[in-house]
Amino acid sequence: MTRLLPSALEGRRMDVRVVDSLAAKGYPGYVNGVQRMGTVNDVYGWTKVHAHINISADEAYALTDKRSPHALYELMLMSAGTTHRPGLHDHSPEFGKALGVVAACFAEHCRAYELSPVVSWSYDPRTLDRESIQGEKRFHAHLVGRTRKDRAEVAERAVRAGELSAVRSRRIVEEASVLGALLSADVVDRDALRVLQPVPVLSTPTATATAQFLLPQGWQTLSDPELYADLVYIHRKLRRVYDEVMRTCTTGTSGQWRRPAIRDFDAEGIDVPLRAATRATLAHYLRALRPEILSGPVARSRTTHVYPLADLAYAVTIAEQEGHVYLHLRTNVFSDLGGAGISIIDGVIVKTKKGVGDMRVDEIAARSAFQVDFLHRLHHHPLAARALFPRL
Repeated sequence: MTRLLPSALEGRRMDVRVVDSLAAKGYPGYVNGVQRMGTVNDVYGWTKVHAHINISADEAYALTDKRSPHALYELMLMSAGTTHRPGLHDHSPEFGKALGVVAACFAEHCRAYELSPVVSWSYDPRTLDRESIQGEKRFHAHLVGRTRKDRAEVAERAVRAGELSAVRSRRIVEEASVLGALLSADVVDRDALRVLQPVPVLSTPTATATAQFLLPQGWQTLSDPELYADLVYIHRKLRRVYDEVMRTCTTGTSGQWRRPAIRDFDAEGIDVPLRAATRATLAHYLRALRPEILSGPVARSRTTHVYPLADLAYAVTIAEQEGHVYLHLRTNVFSDLGGAGISIIDGVIVKTKKGVGDMRVDEIAARSAFQVDFLHRLHHHPLAARALFPRL
């Protein structure tokens, strides 16, 4: 198999610690699948809605129980307005601030339950043919509490990515994520960020597999009103890089079972301010890329290895590591594992496998109580008005 990264970077990718996979039980009788929630009624039809908060005439969010769990203790925040909005940047600052308060409150709730919080979401609105990292195209954030048992299992089972097959290693920590970390380091201006603090790229295994940012005030940083602006700024930088690479280095367009092809290009013509080493790595990746042309669905193990996603795609994961809280951004080209399919637990990249057995009656009761208790905590949070009455 052709290496998509220079050998030194490929070695770093292979050294990233991973777990394949951490099992999650499902609801008895539930058959997993992708249900498109094109209308607000669909949100109610496919999920259990605990709260529905209006922000404007066409913008809202719902707090829901996820019908196909990624963990025992979790909640989902879903965009639930009449206008379909796939990205966080597609929403108003009020939505972003509400998400921040809900997530910060969720982290406090997890501490009360002796859980380790993980908050994540994905962006991949244009991939509609093959498996996507954003199966439901409405923006939705996963709020997960990891147990001590989860963390102990991850610590015990973590291995180098190099110990997995080429197919599995690409799916869990793909080459594009390393390239994305390098590109982000070059185009995201530290001085333009208001809250987030970039971690030097390649300085740690997680800063190799992701673009990593420190939340300086820990989980409380999520309630900072300026965080939304940072996330929108980072998205726009990634969008600019992606569009310029596509303009300079490809021909053709994306569509149903159709993708652009790499053409002859001059790496110096990519009009983005990159360090020489990053530009060379990007050129190496693109010239080594040999995606297959498919005309229809094939096995997931093949599409997620050889057939790219349709457009800019990335996942955001916020998690604790060595006493600090970090935001990780993973860019995806092939892998179908987004912010829910991949957790980052104590610095380990962890694939989640859903639907492994059924939750017991007592586990379902514990899950429900956790969610109801969270709603009570949110109502009494000092910044509750920002979450529950966003326009005030």
